[in-house]
Amino acid sequence: GKDVAYAVRTLRRSPGFAITAIATIALGIAASTAIFSVVNAILLRPLPYADPQRLVLIWGDMRNRNVTDFPFPPADYADLKQQGTLFEDIGAVTTGRVPLSDDDGEPEQIRIGATTTNFFTLLGARVPIGRNFIESDGTPQGPPPGDGAIGQPPPPPAVPASVILSHEFWQRRYGGDRSILGRFVEIGGQRSEVVGVLEPGFELLFPPGTNTERTPDVWTALRVDFAAGSRINVFLQIIGRLKAGVTVPQAQAQVDRIASDLRRQFPIKESAGLYIRVEPMHEDLVSDVRPGILALMGAAVFVLLIACANVANLLLVRLSRRERELSVRAALGGSRGVLIRQLLIESLVIAGAGAVLGTLLAWVGIDVLLALAPDTLPRTDSVSLHPLVLGFAAISTVIAAVLFGMVPALRAGRADLMHVLRSSGRTSALGAGAKLRNAVVTGEVALAFILLVGCGLMMRSFIASQRANPGFDADNLLTFVVQNARLQTPESRQAYMSQVRERLAAIPGVTSVTAAQPLPLDGGIANARWGTEQAVTD
Repeated sequence: GKDVAYAVRTLRRSPGFAITAIATIALGIAASTAIFSVVNAILLRPLPYADPQRLVLIWGDMRNRNVTDFPFPPADYADLKQQGTLFEDIGAVTTGRVPLSDDDGEPEQIRIGATTTNFFTLLGARVPIGRNFIESDGTPQGPPPGDGAIGQPPPPPAVPASVILSHEFWQRRYGGDRSILGRFVEIGGQRSEVVGVLEPGFELLFPPGTNTERTPDVWTALRVDFAAGSRINVFLQIIGRLKAGVTVPQAQAQVDRIASDLRRQFPIKESAGLYIRVEPMHEDLVSDVRPGILALMGAAVFVLLIACANVANLLLVRLSRRERELSVRAALGGSRGVLIRQLLIESLVIAGAGAVLGTLLAWVGIDVLLALAPDTLPRTDSVSLHPLVLGFAAISTVIAAVLFGMVPALRAGRADLMHVLRSSGRTSALGAGAKLRNAVVTGEVALAFILLVGCGLMMRSFIASQRANPGFDADNLLTFVVQNARLQTPESRQAYMSQVRERLAAIPGVTSVTAAQPLPLDGGIANARWGTEQAVTD
């Protein structure tokens, strides 16, 4: 306690030095803490599902067409579920945008997730209000799904679909009214019954390039006869849970056999070079962003080391001015250990004050990082000053204090008492530590050089990506989604789209109008093949 009080009094006598040192170390701790909050949320924290280490994503790869992360058709999903004996359970989901209308407000476009009835049970998600999907909710209605060709749509099912609302949508649209249970709404032109409300904060986490809605407003049960379904109409993204003790390589070996059987039975899968890949869910989610995040973390560590070198230099200069004071204390009986301890405590006080200020700056910096983060960065909502992040800041503070405080403390412990006391001025004292200060400056410059080279390479890569030619002129383009679920025939849909294009083209300033699904570089897929009948086997 006395040592801390003495350290505080000593720093108060040199306010310029104290403020400079505290601000320098605060910037280093702020940068490293803010970046570590992103590392923790995205790379370290487990997925928000039950027993997440056993969850895997199952993808189709068409190697002959250089296509990866491809979804599955219903019948292939049925084969995986039936023959995948190493999986405790397998579920499927597809997401999109559809219109919703009811008696509670204006119609709106919502995000929807259509899942197998076991999906929430597979992930361990709770439905605290109402009920979860049951097997009968997935009873097929009407004929089996087609092969993705455009034709006469089936008549609307007589039995309403069962839907579960997300907690956030339930609060926003219906004000948390529990009487919504059992009521009917129209979703995508289909009459649907609300049977439950999902727990708050549930997210659907898939790799960014898969174009999956992360937070659907409404969930509905897929009413598909999977076994009798299509082999080429792909739309299902599959999640599996491995049995206890089963490894990913073991599961991969089993799905390899399933993929081999599919290629042998269906020529289109053989020509496409279909293979099935099993990926740990968390590893697959962060594989694309991990290198960039770790590079930023490395840069933040270099910033902290540079800050430590700066403060160490300041302490060495200050030590040169205090050598006479320390020598007098040693002459009065202060041991070498006492002097080293006192200087280390002063370093800890500086680092502690810097940690408090740095944590406040990191809190602000997190908001800046999230504002600059790309939309494809997963789990950004969970980036915060988590207790683990605060623990990292505390450990960084101690390490920083040791790094910038140890060299001056050891230097003070080796001081020649008689030489300092006989010295008539500060020049000899300053010169005695010149070599050590030069060494610290050299290390600081080396760290800064490495950091600058890394920043230059990252900036060059960013500029190159911005100059990449997408294959079309993206200037002055406006895109939006058109929903025409109420139109039941191809003729009515074609007439509707013709009217939309004509009215848009008539707007002053509009030079051309076109339509596409999916949009270029949107990340979506088209689950239909155009051409002759031969296209389904090529």
